[in-house]
Amino acid sequence: MTRIPQMASFRALALGIVALATASCGTLNYTSDFSNNELFFADVPFRTKAPGDRQVFVTPLKDERGGAELPLHERGFPIRYGNDDFWERPVVEMFTEVLERHLTNSELFPAVTTQARAQDLILKPTLVLFTIGSKEAIAGSATFAEVGLRVQVLGPANEKGERPLWHDCAYGNRQMSEYQVKPVSPYRLIGRALQLTISKTLAGLDGSNVGRSHVPVEVVVMGGPEQKPATVEASGAK
Repeated sequence: MTRIPQMASFRALALGIVALATASCGTLNYTSDFSNNELFFADVPFRTKAPGDRQVFVTPLKDERGGAELPLHERGFPIRYGNDDFWERPVVEMFTEVLERHLTNSELFPAVTTQARAQDLILKPTLVLFTIGSKEAIAGSATFAEVGLRVQVLGPANEKGERPLWHDCAYGNRQMSEYQVKPVSPYRLIGRALQLTISKTLAGLDGSNVGRSHVPVEVVVMGGPEQKPATVEASGAK
């Protein structure tokens, strides 16, 4: 994915906002870590009304950002993008913590396991978008942030080790400020985009019934509603 410099000022702006906000609360937290700093991201208070009974194994988050060329101009004005250097830890590491924490706290599954047994589900997350930037115009600048997450869920394995694909959906959100002389930092907007993305993901999994063995599964697959077989070893995922 194309990256353009001159986004360093966003780091200073974001940290300045964090300093002001935390100082007013009496506790300073300058950590640029959206998994552990609520000034960047606050957990979604989602709890299912019908807790699941199928355990789930979550594969390592696949990072597929950068697959498409990003536009560099709009109506003759430049578009600038940020990168992961702002964050104190890798985005994939923080995103994984956020996702697994919400899968556990939502009670959609009784447990997130460290190994996939034949009767367990396998959830395969893919990070498609985690983009921040700014657009220039005569009226000033507008900042934006976008998150995209693809979630695939494989059902329990049969005697041949094959697992049906029960869920394959993309969830995401885009936030954008108004054009201003001093717009909000896009690193603050990314937290809101992540909140809504996680909320949509949990709601989608809840509605699919994949975590409930006593309820028919609502199979949702991008490109068609039918089940598609996928072969996965009982001890892990390929």
